[in-house]
Amino acid sequence: MNRRTIFSWFAMLVVLSSSINASAQSCVGNPVSVQILGSGGPAINPFRSSTSYLLWVGDQARILVDMGGGAFHRFGQAQAKLSDLSVVAISHLHPDHVSDLPALLWLSNRDRQKPLPIVGPSGNNVAPSFSTFLNRLFDEENGAFQVLGSTLGGTQAYAGTGVRLDVGVVDATKAEPSTVLDREGVTVTALGIPHGNIPTLAYRVQMSRDNLDENGGGNQGLKRRPVAKS
Repeated sequence: MNRRTIFSWFAMLVVLSSSINASAQSCVGNPVSVQILGSGGPAINPFRSSTSYLLWVGDQARILVDMGGGAFHRFGQAQAKLSDLSVVAISHLHPDHVSDLPALLWLSNRDRQKPLPIVGPSGNNVAPSFSTFLNRLFDEENGAFQVLGSTLGGTQAYAGTGVRLDVGVVDATKAEPSTVLDREGVTVTALGIPHGNIPTLAYRVQMSRDNLDENGGGNQGLKRRPVAKS
């Protein structure tokens, strides 16, 4: 028997995004579960926030994938904690996948002291690399949100409102997956996938059987509990 339970974010998100009916509660109590914070696209949708997903292990939200418009509110509804996150994984830099990232990081140093790992794709002629994108947002001297300069190591007093980010950039052109997290029985890899002309990553989560057993997962499989529409 394979001793590792494998979840593919790319396949999983496509399947789960078909559901919009849900209850507004966290996934506390489920051993391993995916929670849909938003599954809407770039068009205005009165029933859905834009793309964002949480992977829960036990009572902790461990992995956040994307942070589209409205996901900041959904994150709060889910009763997730920034301090519990092992990684924030950004698939690509379309606004409906990343526009609420500044809101998530605003005053984040009140909720988390240790650096927050965050990863995104490399750039090309139509999109900057993830590190350049963050610099354009949060550089304490020239960024759009200079008050979040501390996320990139800024030291100005006015720029001290965000938790320090541990930034990773994955080459979306590589043929082999890149490991972006390997800690506490959870391994996350990223691989470039086609999505028009913008560099895009799919994420795969592998969890040790011991980790599942410790959190009550056993052979119950992956649970899902989306967040309610407003």
